[in-house]
Parts: sequence; C-alpha cells; structure tokens
Amino acid sequence: MKTELKYIVICVCLISLFGGNYSYPSYQSSIPNGDKVRHPCHQNKLWNGVGHELPGGGGNLNPFGIDLYQNKVNTGKMWTKSICKADSDGDGRTNGQELGDPDCLWTENTSQLFTNSTITHPGICEPTESENCRKKNKWLKCDDNNFHCPSIQDDPDVKELTLRIPKAKVQHKGSRYICTHLTVPLDGDYHVIAVKPFIDNRRVVHHIILFGCDAVENQPRVNEASTCDSFEGPSNCRMVSFWTLGVKDECFPDQFGIPIGNHGFIRFMLQIHWQNSENNVVQTDSSGMTLYYTPALRLYNAAVLTIGQSKFHLAPGQSEVKVEGTCTGQCTKREFQGPIYIHSTGNHMHSLGRKQRVEQYRNGSLINILSDQEKFSFDRQYRKVHNPPIEVQPGDDLRVTCTYDTTSRNDTTSFGQGTEHEMCFAFLTFYPFENVHSDLYCFSWFKFPHCFILDLINFANNVKANPILKIGIQAAMNSLQNHG
Repeated sequence: MKTELKYIVICVCLISLFGGNYSYPSYQSSIPNGDKVRHPCHQNKLWNGVGHELPGGGGNLNPFGIDLYQNKVNTGKMWTKSICKADSDGDGRTNGQELGDPDCLWTENTSQLFTNSTITHPGICEPTESENCRKKNKWLKCDDNNFHCPSIQDDPDVKELTLRIPKAKVQHKGSRYICTHLTVPLDGDYHVIAVKPFIDNRRVVHHIILFGCDAVENQPRVNEASTCDSFEGPSNCRMVSFWTLGVKDECFPDQFGIPIGNHGFIRFMLQIHWQNSENNVVQTDSSGMTLYYTPALRLYNAAVLTIGQSKFHLAPGQSEVKVEGTCTGQCTKREFQGPIYIHSTGNHMHSLGRKQRVEQYRNGSLINILSDQEKFSFDRQYRKVHNPPIEVQPGDDLRVTCTYDTTSRNDTTSFGQGTEHEMCFAFLTFYPFENVHSDLYCFSWFKFPHCFILDLINFANNVKANPILKIGIQAAMNSLQNHG
C-alpha cells in the first residue's frame, strides 16, 4: 500500500506523433529520406523531427506534419501518392520533390532514395526570407537552437557542468527507464541558474529528470547506469528539473537557483526514458543535463512540487471523463512552513488526456489559474512560466482537473506508469523549497488527501506489535480503495 501511494511517476513521457504508436525515428523511416532533411536556417544541421515545429521533434506539428497526420487518419498510411503530390508548405515544390521522390514511387518496403537533388524541408516554405514564405513561416524561429539566458551572459563567473550517464547499450525495441547517481565535488556554495538537456542519442531519448539528493548512509554507487525499478526518486532525493521534447530549456529568474556545493546538493540522480523504435538496430546513449552555476547566490532555493491524483479508474467509451486531484488546504497548512512562490507549471497526462486545468483556491474561492491547457497532447508537453510568480499560502487548495477521451478503449483504464495507463499530475517549480517540509508530493488518492493516507500508514506502521489492530487498519485501507 505504501509503495503504491508513493508511486508518483515523475515520468514526463514523450509519446510520439500518432497516439503513441510512432516516435520520430520511426516517423523518419516512414517517409522518403526522412533522416536527411536539412535545417533551412543552419545548413550544417538536420531537422530530425520533420513533422514538428521543433527541429528535435515534439511540440506543435508544422504544415507537413498536419498533412501527414490527416493522411494517416484517412488512409491508415503515412506516405501515399496524395501526400507525395501535395505541397504542404506552399513553396511551389511537392512534398515528393522536396524529399527526393518526385515520381512518388517510394514505399516503406523499399530502400531510401538517393538522388542528386538536395533534400529540402516539406513543412517549411523556402526561401524563408521571400515575401510569400515569411507569411507562411510565422511559426519558424531560425535561432530556436540557441539557448537564450541573460543570467548566463550577464554573470562572468558562471561555469558549466554536464552530468551524463555512462555510455550504455540501449535495449532492443521498446521502452526502458535508466538511472545513474552522480556526485558534484565542489568546494564552496553555488546556485544552478539554468539547465538544458545534453542529448547524446536523439533517436532514443524521450525525457530526462534531474533529482538532487541528500547524503544518507549506504549511498548508491555512482557513475553506474542501471534499470530503474520505479519512476520516482529515492526518498532522500528531490526533483529539481525535467526536460522532454516540446519543453524548452530552463533559465531561472534572478530570485532563485538550485543549491549545489557545501550547503547544497552534492549528489544527483539522472533518470532517462529510452524509447527505441528501431528493432535490431544497435544503439548506445550517454545523455544527461548541462547545469550553469554561479557563486553569486540568489536569495532562494528552488525545487519541484508534484500535485494531482494518484489513484483513479476511467470507464471506456466516453468522450469526456474528468478526474480531479487536490493538494488540500488541510495538507498545505500542515506541510508548508510559510508561503511558496510558483515560477512555472508543467502539465502531465498520457495518451487519453485532452485537457488539464490547475487552480488555486483560498477560503473556498478561486484566486488563480496556474494552467489551462485546452488542447493537451502527449507529444506537445507544456510548461507555463508565471511572471510574476504566484504566491501560495499554507491553507490554500491546489486543484488539478484532467479531462480524458476514452472512446478508443474497450476496457477500464487505471492510473499507472505505462502508456496504456493514465496519469493526472502537475509539476510546480517553486521557491523557497525549505518552506515545504514534506517529500514534495501533495496529491489525492481517490478522494482522500495524501496527508490523511500517510497518517493512516504511519499509524499502521507504529502498531505492528498489535496484529489485531494492524489487520483492522489494513481492512480499512482496502475499503477505502474499493469504495474510493
């Protein structure tokens, strides 16, 4: 029971383009020369996520991706003569011409085409600076590969540190979660003021989570990559940053940073989700996170608070099913030592998720909407930055409402870590983290607040010497689960 309750899957899972059946490596192989499409703004770089607005994949679909999606819905296939002959980006060249298949002869069962012509992007109108294309490419940002963080440029003492898992062989086709513990031997106190992913193998990496860990006895060995048994960090670790395709790099404002060094984290855990879509292709990876840190300390320390619902069931065949989870005022009053300030809100559901709303209530009245995502999609992860930050006081309710479409399912869908399961979480980057003395999870279990459930668990653990009382408590827990 305790394991189940603490099973907070901090899994900002990237599932691919069409309901989780494709990720962009297999997407590339489903169109001619999909792995050779150049970046129109950077001639020495490729646009790997051909159907997306972001070069690495994830985020919104570009015009070519929209057409491909509709073609898949209508015909069941990715590449057909109709999509080949179309001109998705409106630059006067068909998609087939741009991808080296001008006669529309390619199929997924043939080898990729090799032509003398340059492979161009079928979703970006070129030349990009022409009057016609400027109108069509309003979404295109030619500097989107650059990391813009004024704090880094303005502070001459900023240093750079990349934490990576040791190079490891990726499993054959399928999903795997890999974890590595790392140390940061720094002499002094520093604040991490920006974080960005270091991606060694873009074909397999779907998300990266960074946990900061306190020193405990029997520390795990460092610099060893191993399969994770669960998707939450160890009890002595706090989630401090996450990245997935579609989410931008993090540049923190001047108020806070992640503490490292003598009076901060000296140990970290990296958790990486691999999704290998190419069977029988040998893959390796050594990805991680790049931290930018400075001795010029900010005023506050930051971390991530997880809120939402950790136990629910969704009936099949419903166009709209809602789940609600609340970090109740009862729990915030007990676990918050003072006000906290929300810098950003990240939403998370799985493939059935359609909408998510995160609200703040005080004395029963709605006072803030932290996030209101009307069109949620697994491959379009979302983080909303609040400027100014939102103050949350002890006693406030933080409510997450998730809306799902289960018309594609014939069976009940339950909470769980797999893509066939569902989740309803929001991740709040906040400061100061010293004002939250819990393990930084505050959620519902069915309709019961987590602090009530944890009290019941702790009470049960303290009466082990009384087997009759323990049996009674276990029966009560089972009743809560069955009638929640």
